[in-house]
Amino acid sequence: MTTASGIYVLTLRLPRRTTVTLRRRSVDLAAGWYLYVGSAMGGLRARVARHARTKEFRHWHIDALLAAGQIRDVQCCITANPDAECQLAGALAGRTDTTPVPGFGASDCKCPSHLTYSRQRPTVSIRSNRVRPHLTEIMTELHARYVDHASRARDPFRTLISCVLSLRTKDPVTHSASERLFDAIPTAEELSTADSSLVAELIYPVGMYREKARRLPQIAGQILMRFGGRTPSEIDDLLTLPGVGRKTANLVRSFAFHLPAICVDIHVHRITNRLGLVRTSCPDDTERELERLLPQEHWIGINPLLVQHGQQICRPTRPRCPSCPLVNRCTYPALCEETEILRDVPGIPPHPSLNVLPCAPAPKSPEVTHMDSPWDDT
Repeated sequence: MTTASGIYVLTLRLPRRTTVTLRRRSVDLAAGWYLYVGSAMGGLRARVARHARTKEFRHWHIDALLAAGQIRDVQCCITANPDAECQLAGALAGRTDTTPVPGFGASDCKCPSHLTYSRQRPTVSIRSNRVRPHLTEIMTELHARYVDHASRARDPFRTLISCVLSLRTKDPVTHSASERLFDAIPTAEELSTADSSLVAELIYPVGMYREKARRLPQIAGQILMRFGGRTPSEIDDLLTLPGVGRKTANLVRSFAFHLPAICVDIHVHRITNRLGLVRTSCPDDTERELERLLPQEHWIGINPLLVQHGQQICRPTRPRCPSCPLVNRCTYPALCEETEILRDVPGIPPHPSLNVLPCAPAPKSPEVTHMDSPWDDT
């Protein structure tokens, strides 16, 4: 594995505007994020380790950038395809959220560039184009195996309050606390004037129960005063309520109103990274990238289905890959290969979301593991 050949992508952050001098010209680079595509047919590990050691301009274009920036992520794929590097560089340059840096890293080929710029941290997975054609099949498999809880009729206000209670709390505790609360205080009007000590007594032992006991009457009061007693369905409106974040807002919109929204929790974040759909470091980034990649008809169902899949099969540690219905469409084996190649390379951070890797690797799937066929888009 240490001598594996293939292609790689460096995600770099340039903290300040920099002018780098190449052999025959200077290039002005804005502060922000960059994706650099390279190949290493003599060994991926050695090439990435060399990049990690670069502190000054030595020979290649990328050396000049590495001397001023920092490597924040590395993606690599084993392949013997000599055209894979240029195909991937072209795919990244064609994205709407990146801008190619003309001529950078492409002195020995006919590509316009092997470096692209982005103002925000890139969330692209170089394996996403292997998974995206199978999205309908993946969702069909998940629907056949699990219950789509988002399809049930729900009261929006009670859904909102239960979601707030669920933060940092296990589901059985949340359900019991919600039942006690609504049995004693069934309406927004009553909750808005309820004493916080009574609310705290009713919802204990949910996580941060004292803080939540103060917030719940505030939420009810604002819904009465600002929204006429009707829980809002728009994300921006929900986010103005005390203690309501994006996860809660998306869940209320999708579960209670059955409107398109992607609720990203730890399971959705972990599994979509393992599948290879996204390469993200936090749930908010996962949400944005999934909104770009997923057809809207899958937005509502992805949370309840992946939560059950994450609890039963794709667990944080020791995922049950042999029992997984998605095993032939998942790039987790390639992610494990990548982790093994980059293991202990000084200066290379681990995968940005899967800090429990490596787990027991999944059975290899030739269809999606290696990058031997052309890159169409990423």
